[in-house]
Amino acid sequence: MRVSFIKLMIINFLISFVIFLAGVTKQFWAGENECFKETQALVEKMVAKYPEIVRLTIHAVPTGEKRSRIIACNIKEKLGKPSDPEDLEVMKTNKIIVLKEDDNLDVTAPICDKAGKPIAATGITLRLKKGESEDKGIEKAKSIAKELNTAILNTKKPLW
Repeated sequence: MRVSFIKLMIINFLISFVIFLAGVTKQFWAGENECFKETQALVEKMVAKYPEIVRLTIHAVPTGEKRSRIIACNIKEKLGKPSDPEDLEVMKTNKIIVLKEDDNLDVTAPICDKAGKPIAATGITLRLKKGESEDKGIEKAKSIAKELNTAILNTKKPLW
């Protein structure tokens, strides 16, 4: 009888612990979404403005963290994923990297502070129109990156 009571207490404790962890996890992700809400809104605004954007990401090292990751993206499943090597390279070198992805063009550009120092990166994947040159697509992506960079600087506060 006593062993059954102890087992029941252990099971109740484990169930309570799992419920507690679920609540903490939910609060963490809610806080995460709140933290980058303004950055996410900028991404969504740009995607709505430019229908040729397939994917738009912002990569940064959030305050208090050591690794760069996706903090805003029009594809929700990408949020929180670690930054790829080309994203890190762009933040390190302040140079644009262009990759071809099937019929799309993936352009990664730095996001810079007012002094011109890279503080993040944006990945802009564009669907090229039939007959559109890669050069034209790259110029379009650069223009979008510049507009996004300006919008981030105009917030006058850190977004991550």
